[in-house]
Amino acid sequence: MSLRTRLWLVLGGLFLVPLAVGALVLAVVVPEARSEQVTGSVEVAAAAVAAELADDCSLLGLAARGVALEAATSSPEDAVTNVVDNRYGDYAALLAPDGAVVADAGRAVASPGGPGSLGSCSREGTGAEVLAEQVPIDGVEGAATAVVARRLAGQPLEDLAARAGTDGEVMLLAGRDIVASTLDDADSRAVADAASGRTGAVSVDGWRVHVQAPRGGVPYTVVVAAPDPGDGAQTWLVPLILAAGAVAAGLLVLAVARGLSQPFADLTVAAERVAQGDLDTAIAASDEGEAGRLGSAFNLMTDELRRSLRELERSRAALRDSLERIGDALGSTHDLDALLQVVLETALVTLDSRAGVVLYRSADQLQLVAEQGLDNVGLPAPAVVHPGSGVLGRVVATGTPVRGRIGSGPAELEPSATEPAAGDVLAVPLRSSGSVVGVLALYDRRDRRAYDAADEDALGTLARQAGIAIDNVQLHQEAQRLSTTDPLTGLWNFRYLSMSLAREIERSTRFDRPLAVLMLDLDHFKSVNDTYGHARGDAVLRELAHRVQEQIREVDTFARYGGEEFVVVLPETTVDGAAQLAERICEAVRREPFRLDGEEPLRVTVSVGGAAFPMHGSSPATLMRAADKALYVAKAEGRDRWHVPVV
Repeated sequence: MSLRTRLWLVLGGLFLVPLAVGALVLAVVVPEARSEQVTGSVEVAAAAVAAELADDCSLLGLAARGVALEAATSSPEDAVTNVVDNRYGDYAALLAPDGAVVADAGRAVASPGGPGSLGSCSREGTGAEVLAEQVPIDGVEGAATAVVARRLAGQPLEDLAARAGTDGEVMLLAGRDIVASTLDDADSRAVADAASGRTGAVSVDGWRVHVQAPRGGVPYTVVVAAPDPGDGAQTWLVPLILAAGAVAAGLLVLAVARGLSQPFADLTVAAERVAQGDLDTAIAASDEGEAGRLGSAFNLMTDELRRSLRELERSRAALRDSLERIGDALGSTHDLDALLQVVLETALVTLDSRAGVVLYRSADQLQLVAEQGLDNVGLPAPAVVHPGSGVLGRVVATGTPVRGRIGSGPAELEPSATEPAAGDVLAVPLRSSGSVVGVLALYDRRDRRAYDAADEDALGTLARQAGIAIDNVQLHQEAQRLSTTDPLTGLWNFRYLSMSLAREIERSTRFDRPLAVLMLDLDHFKSVNDTYGHARGDAVLRELAHRVQEQIREVDTFARYGGEEFVVVLPETTVDGAAQLAERICEAVRREPFRLDGEEPLRVTVSVGGAAFPMHGSSPATLMRAADKALYVAKAEGRDRWHVPVV
């Protein structure tokens, strides 16, 4: 038997009962139902407003980290200005460790202690009419914290309520203090006093109020209020219904039978379409009691599902954009340690994790190069891990990501003695030029959820971007090395010598410190090449470089000047010191023949000329010419000797 048939039988048998029931519904039940609907609406609205606040906090956090990333590659002033110009916040600042403002932009925000005392979404708000996020940063000279804030009072709060899909009044509290409100002053104070220190539904004369306490990512107490619909709106209908009598009863049988059955039939069809993925399905608006409420709730549910889906798509798009921007920033960074620290901080924010580490391969072991948050979760930092050992070592050895709870499940989740032994972990390999060179690992999500496949994909994407940046750093370092070293001897080349000598002369001038230069030239080196060939001559040059390096200090600069000529720059060295070193070099060269397997030993000598700053020259060019003249004096006097003029 169908629902419509059963309704006809029941309502037809009870001819007069529908009149009384209708009167009761209109007089009592409908107002109560509407009050319950308002109560449910303000509860849903409070959750929606809190969700919007959490989204705004997340965006402010991304903007603050964007300030840190851009400040590391451009300038603090450009970084904070771009945040305000792009409307990511009303105010942005970089703060020194003592709280002083390094750079800021945008409208000043009201906070008694300045920008450094603004609240943060990670803790309860301060009472200022702003929503703010503070992020500790590294890699920006003079700055320790990035701050991005957005005003809440006035139109911003109304916009927030509109985005949350509520037409009720919205208030944000910090304790008993009103941060922002869309109510007038009198109603705001009454609602705030009633809501202070409470959560859930709150009774206030003339209002239906729901209070949601601060939580992670929402620093303020959220209060949503709607006018109480009252309980006497339909009392005037009771006499009219009773007077209608039998005519009304007959019409009621027809209307109720059709009105009650049709909405449920429509709801069933609509629910089946939603289950198949059609979220645009809606039920026609109806005011018919519970059926109308159910239809409204169904429409609200599909609206929220569509909104959540749109927000999710926007969040994923923003995440992709953030990863692309981070990849661009990483591509221009040439400090490997700073680069890996940025990668770790980005990973922690992206996956909302409490702690993380980056280990990088050095020789036959992995060494810690970046760490954050391990103290907060009571985990030790893995200073050294061997490939193949424990969770992190196996990631490097196999090149395969790992996720799960440490100490349980498969063998690859058993930690080594030098790495964290508790908590959830997600670890992915870092690759450079196709080889695994390190591991990026995160521990424990803040919302306590386990890492899933989507998290692994996101972290893998970031790791691939980091691998490209590592390749760029290594190419840059190799290019720098090749541009300043001599390929035959491994010594510094003429280009580096010029820069080093200019730098040392500037330092000696500024601090009034001694400086000397020695110029070396192999005696009769052309005959070595002519007699034994250039390969033997190259071996002699390498051996000479080795013997001289044994005589000089680490602070000295030893460079190949060209051909068989070499130069030693001697900071903090007087004329006497230069003469003593010249004698030691001549002795080290002549002391023992230069040998090469299978070749005849060669007796090699060297002539040395010296000059001191500033007595022999006050610029790099004049000082080198003075040393060159002294070298020719040594050669003219018979070679295998040194000459350093006293004046």
